[in-house]
Amino acid sequence: MSIRLRFGAALLLVLAAAVLVYADTFPNSFVYDDLVTVEENLFIRDWGNLGLFFSPEYYLLSEEYSFRPLVTLTYFIDYYFWGLNPWGYHLSNLLWHLAATAAFALIVRSLWPRRPAAMVGALVFAVHPVQVEAVAGISFREDLLCACFYFLALLGFLRAGNRRGAAAAALKGAALLAFAAALFSKEMAVTFPLVLAAARLIRAAPGNGRRRVFSDPWLWASFLIAAAYGAGRFSLFYQRGTLPSTPEFGDLPTRALLAAKSLALYGSRLLFPVNLTVEYPDPNRAAAWGRYLLAGIPLAAAAGLGAWRTGGEKARFGLAWLLLALLPVCNLFPSPRLGAERFLYLPLGGFCIWTAATLEAAGGAVSGTRRKILAAAVVAVVVALAAGTVARTRVWRNNLTLFEAAVRAAPDSSKARHGLGNEYFRRGRLREAVEEFHRAIAILPREPFYYNSLGVAYGEAGDLARAREQFEISRRLNPGDPLILINLAVLELKAGRPDRAERTIREYTQARPRDPHGFLILGEAALDGGNWETAREAYRSALDLDPGSADAWSGLAYCLYREGKPEEAQWAWRRALALDPGNPDVRRALESLRER
Repeated sequence: MSIRLRFGAALLLVLAAAVLVYADTFPNSFVYDDLVTVEENLFIRDWGNLGLFFSPEYYLLSEEYSFRPLVTLTYFIDYYFWGLNPWGYHLSNLLWHLAATAAFALIVRSLWPRRPAAMVGALVFAVHPVQVEAVAGISFREDLLCACFYFLALLGFLRAGNRRGAAAAALKGAALLAFAAALFSKEMAVTFPLVLAAARLIRAAPGNGRRRVFSDPWLWASFLIAAAYGAGRFSLFYQRGTLPSTPEFGDLPTRALLAAKSLALYGSRLLFPVNLTVEYPDPNRAAAWGRYLLAGIPLAAAAGLGAWRTGGEKARFGLAWLLLALLPVCNLFPSPRLGAERFLYLPLGGFCIWTAATLEAAGGAVSGTRRKILAAAVVAVVVALAAGTVARTRVWRNNLTLFEAAVRAAPDSSKARHGLGNEYFRRGRLREAVEEFHRAIAILPREPFYYNSLGVAYGEAGDLARAREQFEISRRLNPGDPLILINLAVLELKAGRPDRAERTIREYTQARPRDPHGFLILGEAALDGGNWETAREAYRSALDLDPGSADAWSGLAYCLYREGKPEEAQWAWRRALALDPGNPDVRRALESLRER
């Protein structure tokens, strides 16, 4: 009983620390991918869309590039309770982080059942600054869910051990269900069978003990689930054309160097979490041969080898967990990123196990005053980590603070430059936006999306010739991107060619029939061309998809007014005003209608 009380007190301390360091995320806005995943995502606003989860439309409507239905389901739930209030979404992320932390703490306890001091590993997991990206970024919730279910699956197998019987079978069966849930949260969970096998091999006795590891049908069941998921993910649940464009990555030696540098990047951020950023340099040949390569790889290799040879079973298990969990995100396969801090959320568990095992060994090797000094040093490191996390949560306050910090930390990242340019554009700072887009293109000239953004900025500034030039470059680099069509249609409207705009936007609505924005542009083009009937139908189509669109109600009202239906027009304008009370155009339209 006393051990349980000590563990309970330690767990409460760990969870309280997590709450304290992440409490400052509640005032944060929707940032980064949250804008499309949540704020502008109509898919999560209608529970009737749940039936589309296992259809190709899931990718186009959910704003997910991968099959993550459990994550999308949480957005449905959040929208039901919170609407578009970011506070509630941040609360949900914090709760998932607490759940993952508690599950990890139970793993620590299963490895060190009578050593509450080992909970320092769980404390590091709770407050490490590399976790901020996954917790503060609502659209990165997949890492929280994946890790939570992954930890529960691993805990089930650790608790069951080599025991037999109904209780052990129930634990292992529940663990496999948790593993499946982790897979449906994020693909990184596919490494679970490897980590499980490593844990058993490291803890097994040489000879027959290790051979028995691979005779366990439950272990092979986990491999079978991973294989079935992989087959389904890239056949039944794979939608070509939904993934973002990827630059060229070079030959095999270059890719090997990129993988090594990715591992060195992750290792440095775990050990020295400073100069963190949401966007690291792009994975290309220059990045592969860039700075820190010669220092980072030998240091990481030496640290890993030393930990493996001198550490005990737990240290080896932690190191194996860390390395195996990083396999999907270390550029062994083509990826548009050299690395990302959110990718460390799951592997950090292995690092924390290694940390706890290292501290256990160090504490056993010293006594008296030296042990007190070691304890004081551990406290100081944990406090420093927590302070770094608090500071980092404030960087995520809004897109401007996020991307200005990203550019300071990684000025040679094209994604950081592009993100900052987008935020300047949203704030009406067109000249600065154009400059950042040009800098992004100079770093990564083969990314079509950057030219598209530059074209939009030129169009907003009235330079239609340059805007068209950028759109055409983007189209050549990525011919199948329908986003170009909507931007070209807007360009034709600005040039006073509504007939061309209408033809172009119709191509877009055929490619993206569930996007209300395309029908809004079609309605505007038809209005400019004097085609009231086409405009009216376009606005009705937009309202079928998004009944809360004030622009669609206003456009429909204007069409009805021009068709000689003032009563219906007045009703539609009132709906628009209810949705957008500060719209001066709608107010003037209603006043003019009343005067007539």
